[in-house]
Amino acid sequence: MPRFPGILAHHSEPIDPTLWEWLSVKIDHVLGLSPGVLVLLLGAVIVSFPVVVMVLVWRRRGGAN
Repeated sequence: MPRFPGILAHHSEPIDPTLWEWLSVKIDHVLGLSPGVLVLLLGAVIVSFPVVVMVLVWRRRGGAN
């Protein structure tokens, strides 16, 4: 039995399609980038963050001894 029977936490759809379309159009308009370029930029940031952290740790430990 749910703790709060009157509260529905989520709806059946993963995201409201109308809201998603509006957000997508607004982001494209504000940034002026195509979706492919945006995916590449975000992917580069996601991949580069751990690489930069590893390089900083390696340098702090004194590099190759």
